[in-house]
Amino acid sequence: MAKTFFSVVIPAYNAEEVIEDALNAVLAQTFKNYEVIVINDGSTDNTGAVIKQFMKSAPEMKFSFIEQKNLGIGAARNAGMKRANGEFAAFLDADDVWYEDKLERVYSVLKENPEIDLVCHDENLVHNGKVVRRNVYGPYTTYYDLLFKGNCISTSATVVRKDKVIRAGLFSEDLGFNGVEDYELWLRLSKFSRFYYLHEVLGEYRVFGEGVTGDIERHTRNVFNVFEHHIGTLTEEELERYEGDIRKRRANISFLAGWAYLKRNDFLNAGRWFVKSIETDRTYLAAYAGYGITRLKIRNITKLYDKLSGLRRIRGA
Repeated sequence: MAKTFFSVVIPAYNAEEVIEDALNAVLAQTFKNYEVIVINDGSTDNTGAVIKQFMKSAPEMKFSFIEQKNLGIGAARNAGMKRANGEFAAFLDADDVWYEDKLERVYSVLKENPEIDLVCHDENLVHNGKVVRRNVYGPYTTYYDLLFKGNCISTSATVVRKDKVIRAGLFSEDLGFNGVEDYELWLRLSKFSRFYYLHEVLGEYRVFGEGVTGDIERHTRNVFNVFEHHIGTLTEEELERYEGDIRKRRANISFLAGWAYLKRNDFLNAGRWFVKSIETDRTYLAAYAGYGITRLKIRNITKLYDKLSGLRRIRGA
């Protein structure tokens, strides 16, 4: 019997409404040499029951099911990796889906490029069922580019050689990295692995409600945690050489928080983060633009409020 090529690792937490979509997407794959490992990370809803029912309905799938207390997504993925038998791990979050030729296309790339350790393909960003845009990932492949320019890899679009993940030490289970634990692993992997970006849309990154911007403060704090952790590993020579890049990246993280708030029309918090970005790096021009837009929005709202207040006073006279 042929050795398992892909281990599909799916962590799930309170995913009763979406996990079946993810599992059906795997079942529909045209490439069949894979196993599926689903980790129920202490869900308090019916996620476990939905998974068990799916297992009964799809006996043709090579399926492993792990139930554990809630330890976070990094620990859940690690539990799956420890159970994996495949040469490559294909990660899929419970709320995302793949298109049916995803594994087949990635398999072809890996066979044509045996030196490659990690493949990341493009995805459609789908918000509440509607395609918003195409997410194009890449192009960064080196440690310093990923560190100073940010994450350009989506976990559900990523397939990586299992022994490289093990060599890197698996995903961090530090809750201070929660939500960006994948980025932290890519940083470690980039030191000794070869990355390949496949510019074909082979899946959907699905967002419901406010999605990933729901807790901007926590996400920003954890991005800073990852960045400062890795800065702490640099030598004195590297710190001196990359002083400008370090300052610019800190400003960029603050700017991105401000921009996320601006898109939610939370102008006070947007302004707060834009100011922090400017204070970090006076040459970071995007922060000035963001702050200017925020001030303009606040000014327009103030004018509208004053106008409406004036109308009310006239009517009440």
